[in-house]
This record gives sequence, C-alpha cells and structure tokens, in this order.
Amino acid sequence: MQFSTVNNAPKEPVSHTPAAKKRVWFRKGDLPRFTQIARVVVPPGEVRAAHAPADMNELFLILEGTARMIVDGRPQDLKPGDAIALAPSKTHKLSNQSTEPIVFIVAGWTCRADDGTRI
Repeated sequence: MQFSTVNNAPKEPVSHTPAAKKRVWFRKGDLPRFTQIARVVVPPGEVRAAHAPADMNELFLILEGTARMIVDGRPQDLKPGDAIALAPSKTHKLSNQSTEPIVFIVAGWTCRADDGTRI
C-alpha cells in the first residue's frame, strides 16, 4: 500500500502552462507505469498549450469549474463530474474561458514497457 495526500504538498507549475498549479499525489517511479496523478488548478482566462504526449495515456476528471478541451481539433466542454480519457498522440488543449478557476485531477501512465516496447 502507498498513501499520499495533496493537502500539504507544494504547489508546482504545470510544465506546459506555468500559471496553472498542481499538487502531485504520485510521481513517475512511485507506481508502475504511472507518470503522475495530480490535482491541477487553472486560473480564469488561462489556456494550456496544445500538446500530444506520444507515450502517455491521460485521464482528466473535472472537479470544479467549466473547461473547454479541444482534442484533435474538436471542442469538448467539460463540467464538474465529467471525465475525458486520451490515448497517446491525441493533440489536446485545455482552456478556462470562465471567471472561476478550473480544478481537475489528471492521471498519466506510460504505454511503454521498461524495455521501451509499446504495451
């Protein structure tokens, strides 16, 4: 068993959107194949850079606020209780077009074995 809490974890910038802050439960190496599980806060008006991780699956769970995610050019509006799962190489960009922060959980895990082969 591994236990972690984000309650006292330091706030860190999200790599592709420094204005967004995250608190990480588990990091790469803590759990098999996971790259991270984090709670992210995106301020009003912020747009996260479009990106497409080649070797990572991602799962977003919206807790608070309203987000717009564009996946491969198609917009998807997300509200609390919504979840979206993305396969590797799916280009996606998240924006907060509201006046309230977006709070979500993001989990990422690799689709490669330790020897580099695709799983």
